[in-house]
Amino acid sequence: MTRTECESLVEYTLNLGRQMMECGAEAWRAENTMARIFRAYGLEVLDAHTIATQAAVTVKAPDGSHYTSTCMILPDKTGTDLQRLELINAAARAICDQPPAIDDLPLCLPPSGPRWSWRELAGYLLGAGAFAVFFGGTLLDGLTAAVIAAVIYGMDQIRRAHHQHRIIYTVVACFVSGVLARIWAGLGLGVHLDMIMIGDVMLFIPGLALVNGVRELFYSDILTGIYRMTEALLGAGAIAVGYAVALMVGGGAL
Repeated sequence: MTRTECESLVEYTLNLGRQMMECGAEAWRAENTMARIFRAYGLEVLDAHTIATQAAVTVKAPDGSHYTSTCMILPDKTGTDLQRLELINAAARAICDQPPAIDDLPLCLPPSGPRWSWRELAGYLLGAGAFAVFFGGTLLDGLTAAVIAAVIYGMDQIRRAHHQHRIIYTVVACFVSGVLARIWAGLGLGVHLDMIMIGDVMLFIPGLALVNGVRELFYSDILTGIYRMTEALLGAGAIAVGYAVALMVGGGAL
């Protein structure tokens, strides 16, 4: 491999690890994936390290040359995107099984950004509606929660397109959904306001992020684990603030 090809491989692999972290992958998995790709091209991995906000690699070529690079992982681009993560994992496995030419590597990375999907929208509708009914609401409560979930889905896509701050977005989205729930319940489109809100709040709960933070601690990635657990707890606080303000604006309890 020429020096230019090695530099391109380092840049590509580091970018792949960054995207894995943005999708919510564990730090050790991103490190392992980058190391496997480098070994597939015959490079010696001296260091492949990722934390919640930064990734760094150092490799050694057969001729003795060293290549080091780092990149930032921006918090406003991180989240949980299992579909995109699976595409990245599939691309990494394909590279390790049969390494393509360096010029063909960029074709393996899926694009980031908003993803309008009917299946994902259906998940929002079914999730909010089903939880509203499950916790004691009527079918009308479930339908109302599902309609509000469609609005939440649209706001989430806008957030992804503009890379808005997650905590601020959560406060605003919870406030909007809470106000909509009060309005529609007041118009008779819902029976139990609390059940409608419970159905929609389930869409915001950062359960997976909290579990991933605990897993990072078990894998000795202390900084990443603390970062993700703190982020999850801040998200939970943002949910409480958003719905509390919506209730205060509406005046009165549930």
